[in-house]
Amino acid sequence: MDYRNLGWAGIKVSPLCLGTMMFGGPASEEDSIRMIHRANDDGINFLDCANIYTGGESERVTGKAIRDRRDQVILATKGVQPIGQGPNDRGGSRVQLIRALEESLQRLGTDYVDIYYLHAYDYDTSLEESLGALNDLVTQGKVRYIGCSNYYGYQIADGMGVSARRGWAKFVVAQPLYNICNRDAELEVLPACKAHNVGVVSYSPLARGVLTGKYKPGEPFPEGSRAARDDPRMKQAELREESFVVAQELVPIAQRHGRPLSQFALAWALANPIITSLIIGPRTMAQYEDNLQALDIEVTPQDEAEVDALVPRGWRSTPGFTDVAYPVRGRPVETA
Repeated sequence: MDYRNLGWAGIKVSPLCLGTMMFGGPASEEDSIRMIHRANDDGINFLDCANIYTGGESERVTGKAIRDRRDQVILATKGVQPIGQGPNDRGGSRVQLIRALEESLQRLGTDYVDIYYLHAYDYDTSLEESLGALNDLVTQGKVRYIGCSNYYGYQIADGMGVSARRGWAKFVVAQPLYNICNRDAELEVLPACKAHNVGVVSYSPLARGVLTGKYKPGEPFPEGSRAARDDPRMKQAELREESFVVAQELVPIAQRHGRPLSQFALAWALANPIITSLIIGPRTMAQYEDNLQALDIEVTPQDEAEVDALVPRGWRSTPGFTDVAYPVRGRPVETA
């Protein structure tokens, strides 16, 4: 396994990070534990959780799986996203972050996490308040390193500046959406991370299954797929006919390597030297085994050029598209 330093830190992580979004939900507890153990045995030492995944079951199952091998994994989880209906059941306030972490630690069955992410930027709370709370958690030994997810480039830079001025713990890692159909992170997020020596652990490298090629333009969704299950994030971010077309045009490139599209798409993202690790989110052992084989593919200059011709650098498969969960903010929309 080609372990890599995570940003400016000395810890080393595997190029694939096992995402646990499906665990304790679409993937049964038994299957989830089997995948965690198999990945760890294969040399994947990086696990990605969040307090909102499968209503907290993901963390509970993950904690159960690593109980006898806690020191063998770099464990990450996240706070900020809504965990209830109350006014303080979400966000990056000191109250919410400390509460969310304590609840995550209880579910995970551990007294610390290696990485604690701000899962999204909270526009109602100052970044200084959030980073101050995280710094206290680091000082207390409950968190080893901090990170951010779904941040814009300027927000990452702002956070690094606040931490530098205050002498606080600083971001070691950022977690953006990044795949062939969603390349906008290349415009500012990835350069910001490179400039500040922040590691990048990107999510959704297969565009929530679109880059397996299983969704065909103009055809019904395959039975059992995330789209067929009416997955809300698929609706918000990935159900675009243009992406289905791009996926089919990528298939011959993957076939040139003698591999399925899923493996080529993962290898393409990993070929970006700014990327530290990719979060894979298997639901089944077969999907995990498929993803693992991406580590053996060498992406060529010809591959890069052909991908660029389909989706230009810094662009998306659909001009003008935006993820409704993280909307364009540069021109506010007037509402009645």
